[in-house]
Amino acid sequence: MKKSVFMIILLCLIFCLSACDSEAPEEKAPVAVAIVVGNHANAYAPNFSDPALISDVARAALDGFLSVVCCDGQPYVVSADLYSIPEQYRQADPQKLKSDAQAKANKLLAGLGSVKARAAELDTLSALWWAAKSLSSAPAGSEKIIHILDTGLSTSGTLNFQNNLLTAEPDTIAEMLAESGALPDFFGITIKWSQMGDVAPPQEPLSHAQVQKLADIWTAIIEKGGGTMEMSGTPPTQQAADPAQYPKISVVTLPTETAISFDPDKITVFDEKQVRFIGDTAKYVDPDTAKVALRPAAEYMMAHPEFKALLVGTTATGGKEFCLQLSQDRAEAVRDTLVSMGVLDKQLITLGFGFDDPWHIADHDAKGRQIERLASQNRKVVLMAADSEEAKKIIG
Repeated sequence: MKKSVFMIILLCLIFCLSACDSEAPEEKAPVAVAIVVGNHANAYAPNFSDPALISDVARAALDGFLSVVCCDGQPYVVSADLYSIPEQYRQADPQKLKSDAQAKANKLLAGLGSVKARAAELDTLSALWWAAKSLSSAPAGSEKIIHILDTGLSTSGTLNFQNNLLTAEPDTIAEMLAESGALPDFFGITIKWSQMGDVAPPQEPLSHAQVQKLADIWTAIIEKGGGTMEMSGTPPTQQAADPAQYPKISVVTLPTETAISFDPDKITVFDEKQVRFIGDTAKYVDPDTAKVALRPAAEYMMAHPEFKALLVGTTATGGKEFCLQLSQDRAEAVRDTLVSMGVLDKQLITLGFGFDDPWHIADHDAKGRQIERLASQNRKVVLMAADSEEAKKIIG
C-alpha cells in the first residue's frame, strides 16, 4: 500500500514539473543591431558579407530592432525599425519564420551599398554615438550589437587623427574623452568592427603597427564607455572609392615610426615596411633600409655569440613549390645580410614556410582575387630565438 502511494506521489510530481516546463518555455531576448556604414572617400567599399553581420541582422529581423547609421563628417541615422512576429504567426513552423527573417535581412543588406557619405571629412566617434543612441529605441532587455564597417581614421569631431593621435596612449585618449563628456555610452553593447585601418589612396597606407595602435585606441574608448570590442577579419572589397564621387576627406599625416627594437625573448617580424623584396625575388628593393631594420638584431647577436636565431621566411598565397623556395631564399637573404654585418653564420638557422606559416592571414576575396594590402602582411621574415618554444614547434 505504501509503495502504491509513493508511486502516485512520484507520478504527480513528474506531471507537475512537466506542466511547468510546457507552460513557461525559455524565451530568448530580442536582438537589437545598429549598422554603421563607412562608405566614403579614402577607403575601400564596405564588404557586407561578414558572416557575423549576416547572422545578427537575420536574428534582429526575426524579432528585434535594426538601425543604419551613415558614417561621414556629419553622421546621421538612415533608418530605425522594430521587427516582431505577428501574434497569429508565432506558432508557425520555426524554419519558415527563420526563412522569412533571412529574406528581410538579405533585402536590408543589399540596400546598404546605397548608404554613402554626403558630408565632407569623417567623424567616426559621432557615428558610434548615433548608433548607440538608436539602440535606446530597442525593446527592453534586448541584446545590443553595433556592427561598424569603417577605417576608424577620423578627420573631424572630438577624435581627430590629424592631431597626431596615433602617437598618444590609448587610455589617455579615452580618459580625456570621458572628462570632456564626449565619450558615448556603450554600456551593455558589443561593438563588432571590420575594415579597421583599411584606407585607400590618397591616404597613405597604415603599417601593421599603426593599424594595431588605431585598434588599441578604439578598444580603449569603447571599453571606457562600458562596451565590448570584437575585431572582424573580414576584409573590405577591392574597390577603392572614387574621390570624385564622394565628399573630400583630409589626408592624415602618419607619424614617423621608430626603428624596430630587438628583444631576444620575443618574436621580431620584418615586414615590407622594413625588409621589402622585389616581386618574386629575394633581392631587396632598398638594401640600406633593410640594414637599418636588421641592425638592432645584428648588434645583439654580435654581443651574444652564444645566441642562435631561427629565420622564417613567408609569402603571400601562390604556387606552393614556388612560394616555399621563394620564402627560403628570402630567409637566406636576411641571413646573408646579418652575416655581412658581423653575425656568425653558425648563429643563424633559416626555414622557408611559403604561405603555410602559423601567422598567415587570408589574402584573397571570395572570388579568388588577391587583396594586396592583406598579401603584403604575409610577405615577411620572422626572427626568433632558436631555443624558444615557438621555434621548437615550427622546427618540429
